[in-house]
Amino acid sequence: MGLGFSQAVGDLSSHAGAPADLSTVEELQRHFARELHDQVAQPLIGLMLEIRSLRVEAGGDRDISAELTVLEESARQVLRQAREMMVDLRERNDLRINLIQALKNEIPVPSGHDLKLQVSTRWPRRVNGWAAYNLLRIAQQAAANGWRHGRAHRIDVILDVDANDQAVVVVLDDGAGIDDSPYGFGIMGMRERAVILGGTLGVRSRDAGGTRVEIHVPLDRIR
Repeated sequence: MGLGFSQAVGDLSSHAGAPADLSTVEELQRHFARELHDQVAQPLIGLMLEIRSLRVEAGGDRDISAELTVLEESARQVLRQAREMMVDLRERNDLRINLIQALKNEIPVPSGHDLKLQVSTRWPRRVNGWAAYNLLRIAQQAAANGWRHGRAHRIDVILDVDANDQAVVVVLDDGAGIDDSPYGFGIMGMRERAVILGGTLGVRSRDAGGTRVEIHVPLDRIR
């Protein structure tokens, strides 16, 4: 696909002036990004989740489980590459190196409400675009749930690393809480994004009131 894209850009560049070229190439990039998402990334996500399900069903058969683990990781790597290509084509390279800034800028905060971001000194300075994209989307969904469904007034987003070298993202709100559910309020989508990164996601009501969303991902998957 890379050769075809280069040829297409070359052909377009030879037939028009600079402003038209730029517009056409940008539209072509957006088109390829959409195609990557629809024709490559989405089917890969489905495939990877099916492999994960089969691995769980394999249970005690270590040989089959090991083979499925290898297949799942291979699918995850291809999916990551496809996503990073989409990031490049959509000119969102800031997500490659600055998840913290993206969290500050891209989580809407209603008027009169408050969002605080806490970053541990253990959090890595650089986060790859694949991990940043998915962690950002999880945090956005968790915050949206807090504002909309939990009627929260304050949300805290915490980035840390635990003793097991797991990157930890916690989203806390002071709202009404949420029943543990694998489906409602976009929780299934958040859980799928965590699985895509090789991690886990938990959602529960807090004893003090509100909801706690917590994601654990192996540290080497986000660097």
